[in-house]
Amino acid sequence: VIMDPDTGAILGMCAFPDFDPARVRDIPSLGVLNNPAIFYQYEPGSVFKAVTVSAGIETGKINPMSTYVDTGLELIDGFPIRNSDLKAHGTQTMTQVLTKSLNTGTIHIQRLLGQQLFEDFVVRFGFGEPTGVELNKEVRGDISQLSRKGKVFGATGSYGQGLSVTPLQMVSAYATIGNGGKFMKPYIIQEIIRPDGTKVATKPQVVREVISSRTSRLVTGMLVDVVENGHGKRAGVDGYYVAGKTGTAQVPKPNGKGYLDNSITIGSFAGYAPADHPKFAMFVKVDRPRTVQFAESSAAPIFG
Repeated sequence: VIMDPDTGAILGMCAFPDFDPARVRDIPSLGVLNNPAIFYQYEPGSVFKAVTVSAGIETGKINPMSTYVDTGLELIDGFPIRNSDLKAHGTQTMTQVLTKSLNTGTIHIQRLLGQQLFEDFVVRFGFGEPTGVELNKEVRGDISQLSRKGKVFGATGSYGQGLSVTPLQMVSAYATIGNGGKFMKPYIIQEIIRPDGTKVATKPQVVREVISSRTSRLVTGMLVDVVENGHGKRAGVDGYYVAGKTGTAQVPKPNGKGYLDNSITIGSFAGYAPADHPKFAMFVKVDRPRTVQFAESSAAPIFG
């Protein structure tokens, strides 16, 4: 999904498997008729961390160079939570939290924010409600876990686990970070031409101010560091500063609690470029890549 951050216009939206509308009888599954950018929700994983960091900076709880001590393990409500690399990194900055994609770092930020403030920012970024794009069957995602009792739900939500989003919601959030902090209503219809020849152009609509332009600039710099020095290197483009973040999400079991084997993942990359004044925001998602496990080898190269 590709969006103009300044207007909310959807510049491109595509998915595979596809179908031939002239040969409907040959469609192997009715599921391919749905638009996965708006119809299917998934747990985003670490691509969601930019939302948590943005909330922390906007509220003054953190800045890009503030630090915490990463012990590699958080025990919350009896549940052990570790970094994806299973390592302890010691004293780390908030920029390194994104660059190294440290789960313990976003938990630290969410703890500073508190449950209610963190949930408020998730809602302000457009999660848990349809975007209102002119397409049928748009789902709202599910952020209900953030309202549940227990500290573990907010902690896992801080790094995109236990809540679900749509690709369109995710690219809208990154467009918001990139454009100076304004959540723009996504749209696909540029103008309507009436039978009498008169034209009605779609006017870009600011839904709300989510973060300040200062927060936007600071988080953008942090996301550029992800592409320059972190897991997002293969999303980079020579000659440009690209801002973005990888996400390698576990897949929940269809029946019962827990997740499928760690080799079964969903890789995604969200970002925008050029970083200083983005002309597009883009989201790429690869369901269950067969030959690689992490998004830096699946979704990031497609973004680049």
